[in-house]
Amino acid sequence: MKVTVDRSKCEGYAKCVGVTPKVFKLDEKFISVVVDAKGDSDQKILLAARVCPTKAIVLEEEDSGQRIFPQS
Repeated sequence: MKVTVDRSKCEGYAKCVGVTPKVFKLDEKFISVVVDAKGDSDQKILLAARVCPTKAIVLEEEDSGQRIFPQS
């Protein structure tokens, strides 16, 4: 699964870091960045994306590029 953060949407709530600290961290501007897209299970990463208040985390199928979350 491809995991990206829309930095223009992230407001630094760090809920993703709380759910999957091996996948996400906050940078010096308190914006989330992906440190290891394989750092936790796909289910936990999906949960982290769902708890993001601004829906800044984008999940896509690795091979097809089909969006998993958020649905457009």
